[in-house]
Amino acid sequence: MKRCATGLAVLLMVVSVLVLAACGSGATTDQKTTDQQDNVYRVLALDEAGSPVQGVKMQLCSDTICYALETDANGVATFKDVIEGSYAVHVRGVPEGYAQDDTEYPVPSGQRDITITIKAEQ
Repeated sequence: MKRCATGLAVLLMVVSVLVLAACGSGATTDQKTTDQQDNVYRVLALDEAGSPVQGVKMQLCSDTICYALETDANGVATFKDVIEGSYAVHVRGVPEGYAQDDTEYPVPSGQRDITITIKAEQ
């Protein structure tokens, strides 16, 4: 009888561990995404038809620092290891056929991705 009770206790412990592993411990945490932890900002440049624009020169600037990149084939400029702060995006150069844009695009607080429409030259 003791052997049966011990076996049952072990079985219950194993089942409890499996249930907790499958369902989580029940505790919730406010986990940041990998991009937020690494301070990554992405700027997407699209034309008026919604297609990505490669070769747009972008700056991500705060009051004290600027980061400069060019958009890739997917129209994305990914700024990594950005120091915490408030930022705005500036378009510093566009490929041939597109109009220069001098607008300052503030990045809303807590947001890491921003999309900018690059207009065709008139």
